[in-house]
Amino acid sequence: SSGINAEWPLRPGYLLSTVVSYVWSVFETHGYVILIGAVVTYYVYQKLVEYLEQKVQSKRDGVQSNLSPEEQMNRLEAMRRAREKLQAEVDAAAAIEAEKIREREEQQRQDKIEDWERHKKGGGYRSKLSNEPAKKKSLKLDSANPLMGHGTSGGGFRPSRPNLSRGGGGGG
Repeated sequence: SSGINAEWPLRPGYLLSTVVSYVWSVFETHGYVILIGAVVTYYVYQKLVEYLEQKVQSKRDGVQSNLSPEEQMNRLEAMRRAREKLQAEVDAAAAIEAEKIREREEQQRQDKIEDWERHKKGGGYRSKLSNEPAKKKSLKLDSANPLMGHGTSGGGFRPSRPNLSRGGGGGG
């Protein structure tokens, strides 16, 4: 007999009775602490549920749920006034832009009338392009002439003109 009960696994209910006796001994020694902890936990759980429900409800109702009805009306009136002010600014800017567009269209209409009158008098149409004279475009750059040196305007190589009066100019 080594002190270990060799028959314990064979006895039915041994494990259950061991667990029950252990739990019973814990409740005997720490019963009040466990009971108080359970009551406090239940109380905190109830308060947490109430708090979360209020939080969800206040999000549904908006921030104004904490304000009195008079404060809510004042806040709504202030928001309405601010919206009206912004709308008035937008309307004024739109009216100015519409007036500019009308002026531009009227100017274009007057230009067309002047063009037609000039055309009827034989003056020809006005150029629809910009009033600036168009520069003559060249495919080569001014500095791209290989006989003029490295793009400088001064003393590059210039061959002399043949003097045909001296004779012997070749040709044939």
